Amino acid sequence: MKEAEGRNEWLHMLYVLIGVALFSVAYRCFLIPAGLYCGGFTGVAQIIKWVIADACGISVPTNIDIVGIIAWLMNIPLIFMGLKIVGRKFIIRTIIAVCVQSFLMTVLPSPPKPLFSDALLNCLIGGAIAGYGVGLSLREGGSGGGTDIVGMICSKKYPGFSVGRIGLFINTGVYLFAAVKFDLETAAYSLVFSFVATVVLDKVHAQNIKLTVFIISRNPELGKKLTDFTGRGVTSWNGWGEFTQNEQLVHMTVINKYEWQFLKRFLLQEDPKAFAFVVLPTMILGNFERRLEVR
Repeated sequence: MKEAEGRNEWLHMLYVLIGVALFSVAYRCFLIPAGLYCGGFTGVAQIIKWVIADACGISVPTNIDIVGIIAWLMNIPLIFMGLKIVGRKFIIRTIIAVCVQSFLMTVLPSPPKPLFSDALLNCLIGGAIAGYGVGLSLREGGSGGGTDIVGMICSKKYPGFSVGRIGLFINTGVYLFAAVKFDLETAAYSLVFSFVATVVLDKVHAQNIKLTVFIISRNPELGKKLTDFTGRGVTSWNGWGEFTQNEQLVHMTVINKYEWQFLKRFLLQEDPKAFAFVVLPTMILGNFERRLEVR
């Protein structure tokens, strides 16, 4: 059992690192050549770099990008904040991920010009890669730090927030700076990049997607087992199968998309003949517990 848990932990960590690597590639290969601002804490680090280099006239190394180093320093207090609220496992993965991401953002070579001549295409593809990378890291129980940690903390305490939305909110200040320092076009393209990344992030971050699951079974004990397994409320009622002409039990519960993969395995084990279908609810009102951890 411990060996299996160890393998799973290494697999989760691998996916987290792939996620931060994708974000770093999007930053270095799409944002930097286009002269855009990333938003979030990376965007704040870009602003701090500008203040140090241009406003204060302090020379900075030209062979490395100090934005990664600044972002790493900014994450230190956030990590301590998240330790109490989000959990130890998430923070350990995040510490490793932040170090790797900051290193890659510092040393990865950046193309001298944008990969695509079309600025909008550059933003769409770069934003999609960045959003997928951040969402992948969050889905696997880690993050690249910054607004990811702030978003996770807010998602824990305030159900109306999502990681992508809190990031978009923080980005507003960054893009106002870009609009004032450069021009509206730079701010607009930076905003497009962030918007695409936000949409992709919230789609990939499975713990943020709610599902309503209906399960039809003849097993009278399945409802109690579902409650024990998911730790969520299950509503059950009697039904009638017109095709089989037999009584059935219908169970309904609301989970997140990440939990569904484990519930599927549980159903196949407990009642292989059960019939289940999943609905995406447009809105949920009531006491739905947001769970951001991974197993």
